[in-house]
Amino acid sequence: MGSKLTDDGRVLLEGVRAGLDSILLASERVRSRSRVGVLTVAAPAAFATWWLVPRRGRFAALHPDIEVRIAAMDGREPDLWRDGIDVAVVKRNAKLAEHNPFEMPLLREVVFPVCAPSLLGRELPLRSPQDLFRHTLIECDAAEAEDGEFSWSAWLARLGLRQAGAARQLRFSHFGLALSAAIDGLGVALGRSPMVDAELAAGRLARPFGKKVAAKALNVFALVWREGGGLAQDQRVAAFRDFALDESCGCELAAGPCGMPASDKDVHTRSAWMAGRAAHRAMVQGGRSGTREQIAVAGRSR
Repeated sequence: MGSKLTDDGRVLLEGVRAGLDSILLASERVRSRSRVGVLTVAAPAAFATWWLVPRRGRFAALHPDIEVRIAAMDGREPDLWRDGIDVAVVKRNAKLAEHNPFEMPLLREVVFPVCAPSLLGRELPLRSPQDLFRHTLIECDAAEAEDGEFSWSAWLARLGLRQAGAARQLRFSHFGLALSAAIDGLGVALGRSPMVDAELAAGRLARPFGKKVAAKALNVFALVWREGGGLAQDQRVAAFRDFALDESCGCELAAGPCGMPASDKDVHTRSAWMAGRAAHRAMVQGGRSGTREQIAVAGRSR
């Protein structure tokens, strides 16, 4: 027969837990002092998997003395000091991120339907958004909870299509699972660029309607960092901040996980890409101009 805590016991237990948490946090700070080259970066699981991890090798090549530890964190915004996080990627209203001296807007997602190329060659066509109702729609619960705009019902409503309930649905708890299902040809998912850029470039996913049907996300991914972290931390954070900015500047042209533009070998377009990166850096480091927050639907098919 198990024992049961009394009310006094519960109060004591909460105090012990709080004390242990404080000890663990202090221990982590002490360890961090002896590992000045370690930088802990927190990000939503989807962003960490599809954007951060593929670029980690490039950062390591540029900064071999900095060891990056990536912590996937969903459901809440990290407490940088309590969680032992140096830098975090969070969702933000664009204007809020622009006016905070310890935040930097990185990129805004573009949402559009994606599927396996094999799905396009089957008997059911995918020529217009209306044809989506003849296919299985792959839904991501985590993305829907994070941003309602990532749900099929909300996304189709923006195109004037309000029959999402009539389509077959396949639901997954995480974006990676939903994307894997789309790659396997199980249905059509909502892809989120730049997270799906590498899969599109590799030919594992396709955009059935091309670039004419897409919507920009309302919020942006922003980079946040600790205030008053000391010189050693400032050097690590500055290195990662500059790297993330360079990578995000190339996102709209990126063909793969390295963040370099598809036209990198084309000297005629590389200069324009470099100028875009410089302009983005100047905007972030100097007076940041406003960013439009309205959803932009590139095309409508009925």
